[in-house]
Amino acid sequence: MLAVIYARYSDSKQTYQSIEGQLKVCYKYGADKGFTITGEYIDEAQTGKTDDREKLQIMIADSKKKKFDTVIVYAFDRFGRNILQSLLNERKLKDNGVTVLSATESNEDTPAGRMKRNIHMTFAQYFSEELAQKTIRGMSINAEKGLVTGGTTPLGYRIKDKRYVLDEKAAPIVREIFTEYANGKSMKQIVANLNERGIKNASGKQFLNTSLHNLLKNRKYLGLYIYDGLEIQDGMTKIVEQDLFDKVAERMRLNKTLPGRSRAKAEYLLTGKLFCGLCKI
Repeated sequence: MLAVIYARYSDSKQTYQSIEGQLKVCYKYGADKGFTITGEYIDEAQTGKTDDREKLQIMIADSKKKKFDTVIVYAFDRFGRNILQSLLNERKLKDNGVTVLSATESNEDTPAGRMKRNIHMTFAQYFSEELAQKTIRGMSINAEKGLVTGGTTPLGYRIKDKRYVLDEKAAPIVREIFTEYANGKSMKQIVANLNERGIKNASGKQFLNTSLHNLLKNRKYLGLYIYDGLEIQDGMTKIVEQDLFDKVAERMRLNKTLPGRSRAKAEYLLTGKLFCGLCKI
């Protein structure tokens, strides 16, 4: 009997050790049952709530080629946490002559056995959805308190006691960027200067026009704590004053609407002021 192992762990907070543990149990189960394990399909940091998983889909496609007749999983919730999708995918495998077996749960092919299995899968989906709701509620409560809820920390801030506080070295750089852009420097000039000085963006990478554009639009620099539609005034320490932020926003708006600027290779004194009477450029 030829079998493959399907293993999965849920998100980036878990590690490959989770996969190693699953594989160890599955290999032992396969050996005890007399299977020859011919391969592994492993989805790393992939939720079981959707079947949009690369290795799962490859495994289903390979099942049509009669490469194996059994799929061994550590537990049925590794195959999926959405009961409808799991049953549909299992049906696809069954239509190709492949059976899914759990190394740690009952595999009885009887009405009672199938009922137990469906109950396990239903509970797996319930716990997954319940955990997601609790996580969302917890993050919303943290947001209301001004606590960090994850994501990239904006340049100019650091995290202390789960709150955003000023990064004394980086905050002046943020003010400098806003001031220089408001005073007429182009994004290209500012980006070149920052990269020459070895200053990294919030992700620790070299600046690009896109990362600078995102920085200049970030309203958190006004002291606004923003999370999922929630805005708390003075929820963070202000780095940029409102008048400077507005001046930058207005210049960005004008630059976006000036049709000739994107085509010019250099800035001229009359850029944005002098236009062709025929083509309006």
